[in-house]
Amino acid sequence: MKETGITKSAIIGVVVAALGFFVDLYDIIIFSAERIDSFKDLAIPESEWPIHTRNILNAQMFGMLLGGFIWGTIGDKFGRLKVLFGSILVYSVFTLLNAFVKNTDEYIWCRFLAGVGLAGELGAGITLVTEQIDKRYRGFAVAMVGGIGMFGAVTAGMVASFFNWKTSYMIGAALGLILLVLRLGVLESGLFNNMKVSGIRKGNFLLVLKNKNRRRKFICILLIGMPGWFATGILITFTKEVASSMGMTTLPTASTVIALNFLGFAFGDPLCGLLSQRLESRKKAILAFLGLYSLFLFSFFLFAKYSVIIYYSLFVGMGVGVGFTIMLFTLAAEQFGTNIRTLVTSTSLNLVRGWAIPLSFAFQWLATIFAGNYYYSAVVIAAIALCLAFYAITQLEETYHKDLDFYEE
Repeated sequence: MKETGITKSAIIGVVVAALGFFVDLYDIIIFSAERIDSFKDLAIPESEWPIHTRNILNAQMFGMLLGGFIWGTIGDKFGRLKVLFGSILVYSVFTLLNAFVKNTDEYIWCRFLAGVGLAGELGAGITLVTEQIDKRYRGFAVAMVGGIGMFGAVTAGMVASFFNWKTSYMIGAALGLILLVLRLGVLESGLFNNMKVSGIRKGNFLLVLKNKNRRRKFICILLIGMPGWFATGILITFTKEVASSMGMTTLPTASTVIALNFLGFAFGDPLCGLLSQRLESRKKAILAFLGLYSLFLFSFFLFAKYSVIIYYSLFVGMGVGVGFTIMLFTLAAEQFGTNIRTLVTSTSLNLVRGWAIPLSFAFQWLATIFAGNYYYSAVVIAAIALCLAFYAITQLEETYHKDLDFYEE
């Protein structure tokens, strides 16, 4: 029987998904917040920080790319709950081990394997929420997941300000294990349970690749997410290099930038969800927030160099604007059938995060073209990413009123 309305089990699912997103973002961001302290402790020369930052960040992203396919397939073949339990266990173990690394090789492997674990968290959570909540309330539910979850990144920035890097990773592991216990009360999606007896092909990415319309929708979702991850993967991680290239004498700290940016994000996510409910449109809400993000981003390039206060304030604004991200993955989940919904949501989410890999290479390559000026490099990448995102959102169907009880043949 199809689940409708807001049941107690659905509410528990929303809360646990939100807490899962909290832990997910904490661990993704903690490296950016603690990279300098950890590099100093590991006696890495400052001249080598940019290359090691890129390598470790990319290892984490490669892990998430791989994990997106692994957990997405498991979620559609064996159930959303299998992903929620398995992914957080893998993440917790390797985040704990990360506190004891002795060199960059060990660092890279721990971030890679933690990334594999992290990859299943949000995709399975969003899928579970969209399938358990009536379509009239999906926007509100996802807004709650995003609003609570974003404080994970804020917490990462705060923790990095008060604790050493080893303790920060231990805290992340402990949060994951606590979440594992909380998940014992979550029920499986009714739509997945119905599908188990249908005999239909499940968790097969070829259903996306071999169909022109599905392939186009999937690519568009990835392009829309590019500008948001540009801010997280480039401007925040390389904030010291960008600020120096702007000519700032007093440099901002990465931990403060993270905390303030994701504080804005914590408000942007629920606001975008509420706007979606108000307009009865996912696309219009995403367009509005993408426009707001663009305004703050180019204000950053024009005015952030004048003071650290302005620099920090514009990161708060960009955080609010990039709140379209959680609604984007709700749109992704609603675009595809139950038999590939977790796979598409998890892979698109982690491929969007994976933009950090080509963007970081492009960022450093362009910086060499501009004689080491990271500021000019960031401007060029931002302009390209925004143009692609605005075009891509026009190519997707509206899904606000869409019934999710369907399969992809």
